[in-house]
Amino acid sequence: MSTFTEPAPAFSPGSLRAALREHWDLADTVLKPLDSERDLNVLVDGEFVLKISNSAERPDVVDMEVRALAHVRAADPGLPVPESVGEVARLTDDSGRACLARLITLLPGRPLEGSPVDDDMAARVGSVAARVSVALQGFFHPAAGRELLWDVRRMPAVVAAAGIGRAELVARVAPALAATATLPAGLQHADVTLTNVLAEAGAVTGVIDFGDMHHTAAVTDLAVTLTSVLRRAEDVWRATEAVLRGYQRYRTLSAAEVAVLGELVIARLLTTLAVSATRRDAHRDNERYITQYDDTSERVLRLLAGRTPDELGDRLARLAGTRDLASAVPAGELPSRRAAAMGGGLSPLFYRRPLELVRGEGAWLYARDGARYLDAYNNVAVVGHAHPAVTRAVGRQLAELNTHSRYLHGGIVSLAERILATMPPELDTCLFTTSGTEANELAWRLATEYTGGDAAIIAEHAYHGSSKWMADLSSNEWPPGYRPAHVGTFAAPREPGATPRIEAAGLRPALVLADSQFTSEGILDVPDGFLAGLVEGAHSAGALYLADEVQSGYGRSGPQLWRFALAGITPDVVTLGKPMGAGYPIGALVTRREIADVLARKYEYFSTFAATPAAAAAGHAVLDVLELTGLPAQAVRVGEHLRRGLRELAAGSPVLGPVRGTGLLAGIDVLPVDGAPSREVARALLDGLVSRGVLAGLTGPGGDVLKVRPPLVWDTTHVDEFVARLAEATRGYGL
Repeated sequence: MSTFTEPAPAFSPGSLRAALREHWDLADTVLKPLDSERDLNVLVDGEFVLKISNSAERPDVVDMEVRALAHVRAADPGLPVPESVGEVARLTDDSGRACLARLITLLPGRPLEGSPVDDDMAARVGSVAARVSVALQGFFHPAAGRELLWDVRRMPAVVAAAGIGRAELVARVAPALAATATLPAGLQHADVTLTNVLAEAGAVTGVIDFGDMHHTAAVTDLAVTLTSVLRRAEDVWRATEAVLRGYQRYRTLSAAEVAVLGELVIARLLTTLAVSATRRDAHRDNERYITQYDDTSERVLRLLAGRTPDELGDRLARLAGTRDLASAVPAGELPSRRAAAMGGGLSPLFYRRPLELVRGEGAWLYARDGARYLDAYNNVAVVGHAHPAVTRAVGRQLAELNTHSRYLHGGIVSLAERILATMPPELDTCLFTTSGTEANELAWRLATEYTGGDAAIIAEHAYHGSSKWMADLSSNEWPPGYRPAHVGTFAAPREPGATPRIEAAGLRPALVLADSQFTSEGILDVPDGFLAGLVEGAHSAGALYLADEVQSGYGRSGPQLWRFALAGITPDVVTLGKPMGAGYPIGALVTRREIADVLARKYEYFSTFAATPAAAAAGHAVLDVLELTGLPAQAVRVGEHLRRGLRELAAGSPVLGPVRGTGLLAGIDVLPVDGAPSREVARALLDGLVSRGVLAGLTGPGGDVLKVRPPLVWDTTHVDEFVARLAEATRGYGL
């Protein structure tokens, strides 16, 4: 005996009223029959619904429904689901069949089925489907493994039993059905459809009928909901986008789930047609209800089945945001298409054989061909590539709100306060930017306004950004013969006892800028007195002093976070960038309020994507990881191990010279060998490292200093790996 073959319970109005009096103490009730596929549902006094289960329904299944409702209400109190009233009662219908009955509260609104569903409502339906699925997580019941005709995974058997053909479509979706066995699963409602979603005044007011619950993949549950919406949609793809948008506000879909979703919708449509064909002749009294979806199911089925699985999967991936962009261009075409579309020589690539990277994790980067590379270069990923805390924080915030800084937001203010707390007390103002370049641009505006000067003083081979103004203040980037008239220089501290000598003759300096570790100069060991002298020299010339911490800051030099702090100086302006968001674009400028106030007398400062909630989320996550894991202190220990290993290697190598650096930062001079200039040797050495699975960079005026600036998650095993591969590279090229 099956609930799908056994007729629905039969009760006269008198029998129903007698049961309501006996079991729920309700007298003189007003009754109204409601639609149901296989049970008997009756509206009671406009307040309750009496649900009498099919006589073939198992008691444990009814128990599962009752307990699931209580679980959902506890897990998500704001989700409108019915509440059970009293206990489950045992009744005997007018045909003498034993049935289980429950009384539940009536929710406001009307079923959405039968009316057009606009995009806004489709998104709301997607949201409640996800909320129910999430709310049921953690709920277990022995009855969850029951067999059900509506279980999409049983579609091939259901279709075969119905005799409706469709063999090609059944075979087509079989791989997707098999794939659900490895996807996230649990006890699902499995029937969040327009029939079971109530709405009123444009808002969802209820989710009802947990009668099809069973254990299945969560994406199968979504396929049921999406199918129902598509049957009433004027534009299938707009409706799909809306449902996915609403759903993913509460439950994020994986790429694997989205890849099979379209095929599962086809499977649900086939199931619908098969169940209809199976039941309509046997239940002529309920034929209207049973066959109500036939025409619309055929229409949507034709549309979806008209696309190949790959085409359908690609379209859904694009709508869900799970598209694999790394494969958007065939590997063989990538170099030429990049050059054609992205500026050619204006946007050069690293290494003689450019890499196509598709994934990062911690200290490692992965190429499309599966090759793994130890990252010894990227300081952007300061806490490691794709750190889950950062990606989760940004994703969560993007899903909630991301707008500009003209509105109040606690995350932005508290990030500014956290950054200021790491600075000398005189530096009391934090202004956010989207990059280090923008931070240095803003510093230039502040300095010229505050001092009245119009010139900048920089190191002889400095780098401070890529905009027009910052390119002029980046001598390392100047083409031969170029020197802006408003820029003076000072020699970097290449000797132990070096003192700064600022060349400012004929200039009115507004700003003296220095990368606190002089990374573009070759990563120098900077005497504390040199930085103090720069501050004194700047002030003597009437200028402000800027500590550019984009490369050397954020814990790279140790627990004090900033390289200038290690030297015991207080700059007038500090600029931050790259590592702040560990992959999310964010920068900052820190200064004294009196300096900021001078600019504020004439101007406002605003940058659309600076100080957004998402940027703040990234900034907080990075600081949290640095603070709670001790990475800055580790950077000191690992950096010392790195330089010790490099010096031991250099002592026995004709290729490598002096080693410098502070914290987890090192520069190694590469020497000329057998008539080959040092720059050429350095490039060969760099390519030798790449071929051995290590990514590094070059710096210095001559481009002959090997630059080691890895993520701070490096430990001594990464150092040993790097030194070993470097040793091989020096031998591998016969240098």
